[in-house]
Amino acid sequence: MSTTNSFGYKEELSRSMNSFSSFAISFSLISVLTGIFANFNFGYRQVGGGIIWSWLLVASGQFFVALVMARLSIQYPIVGYGYQWASRLVHVHYGFFVGWILLIQFITGFPSICKTFATISINLFNLNISDDILSYITIAIISAVTLIHLLGIHVVTKVNDIGVFAEMIGVLLLILLLIGVWIMSGNVSLATLQSCTLFMSEHSLQFSSFALSLLLGAWGLTGFEAAADLAEETKSPTTAIPNAIMISLISSSILGFLILLSLVIQANGFESNNENLLISILTNSIGVRLTTTLLLFVLISIFACAVASMATASRLLYSFSRDKILPFSTWISFVGKESKSPKNAIIVIWGFSCLSILALKKIEIISSVSALASYIGYLGILIAAIMSKRTIIQGKGYLFNNLQRPVQWIALCWVIFVIISLSYPETDVDGFETKHLPLITTSVSIGIGSLIYLFYVRKKINRGLAGPPIINI
Repeated sequence: MSTTNSFGYKEELSRSMNSFSSFAISFSLISVLTGIFANFNFGYRQVGGGIIWSWLLVASGQFFVALVMARLSIQYPIVGYGYQWASRLVHVHYGFFVGWILLIQFITGFPSICKTFATISINLFNLNISDDILSYITIAIISAVTLIHLLGIHVVTKVNDIGVFAEMIGVLLLILLLIGVWIMSGNVSLATLQSCTLFMSEHSLQFSSFALSLLLGAWGLTGFEAAADLAEETKSPTTAIPNAIMISLISSSILGFLILLSLVIQANGFESNNENLLISILTNSIGVRLTTTLLLFVLISIFACAVASMATASRLLYSFSRDKILPFSTWISFVGKESKSPKNAIIVIWGFSCLSILALKKIEIISSVSALASYIGYLGILIAAIMSKRTIIQGKGYLFNNLQRPVQWIALCWVIFVIISLSYPETDVDGFETKHLPLITTSVSIGIGSLIYLFYVRKKINRGLAGPPIINI
């Protein structure tokens, strides 16, 4: 028989995740190995070896954001994280938009991750297939991840834990191999390292180049807050979740820096406009076979990232529906008796993900929404924390009470800077130049949410038919 928690909800989900599994969800969604393999070429073209300093700057900015998230996760350990936090700190009307943006982030991010898995798999095995076949393979991967989730959080955590161990092995193997090759080459002077890390591209003197180089870290160091979205499935959430948020970000930042440093050391002499620069560096340094082995670890990491993304998306949708925010909320919020997971919310995410793959052939169109939406979601959460008149969590936590406001403002300024940087790049899809694709696609998604709010959500909230059972605690 289910009990009722202090926030007015029945305990229907299975509270079975331990501290490591909570960390693993956040670490998998960050997936530093995936982020660097996907975006190294872009960052290196901007500032060359200076990319390692861009990474450190992003890690520093995200550290302040993570501190705010960690504190909020202590005070509000509820499924739906950003939506619930904003609703309780400000109002449910505001919380809807924060939650909607975060939901869009994961609904677009999940199929993008699955398509990346399919694309790398095809390239790894040198298969020549059409775009339609690639889409069907992606749908099969989406369905496989969905099936894992339908079996319950126990299966999800086991799969994700294995993925995290594999990613850690892959990261350490990559670093040790590249550093080992560098040392064995005999060319280990500090001058060589300095010449590599200070190498700049032809645009190095432009501020815009350095700003664009930040996008490697901005794309890669997100998702650390994912553990908070599974709060009602986590044992001792007020200690496990903030630890998961901070440790996943700090460890990913350090490991990412070491990976980039080892790549930059080996990149001296390579042309920055090389289409497959990272793969070229690896094959030249450690050979084709070891590079292929590393790519297998990357694939495992991407799959674990997809599992974590589905977990976060489905729980956020479940939280919305449990509060009767969206149409068909009663059906969507159904929790399976055996799996103790939001079964129908998982099915809805599966359906939207498959449709997005079939309707939008180019992954750039789908993924362009995810990164920008994540930072707009961060912005909404930070504004809520600053607007709130109550002090967020007294006494215990990662931050002394008198430092909360300064950290919140630093995090806010950082996030605004990243949003501007993410909106800046020009893109080219199918030969049609769209100068600000992320901004356009994300604006469309927010516009859809605004229509849903105006014609459905607003009326339900005003009538007291939707929203959290307890707004002020």
